[in-house]
Amino acid sequence: MPTTKIHMCLSIRGAIRNKMFSGFTDKNGRKLSRNEAENFLFDQLAEGKKVLPIGDCDNFDYQTGCLGHPMDEEEDQP
Repeated sequence: MPTTKIHMCLSIRGAIRNKMFSGFTDKNGRKLSRNEAENFLFDQLAEGKKVLPIGDCDNFDYQTGCLGHPMDEEEDQP
């Protein structure tokens, strides 16, 4: 039976509500300050996004998250 790989995502509202502002970086890899991360999350909400990808995902919807990646049987094996 084929399986589908789903990438994790972060709820923007949840991150703001739980004050999860650490671990964010800019495009150059510089760690964002608490205020910069908080502003980034509010900017993402203002753009209409609800969730952010955790890691790389080429099939991502900013409303619902990863849309899935079908895996071959060979990829499915541990």
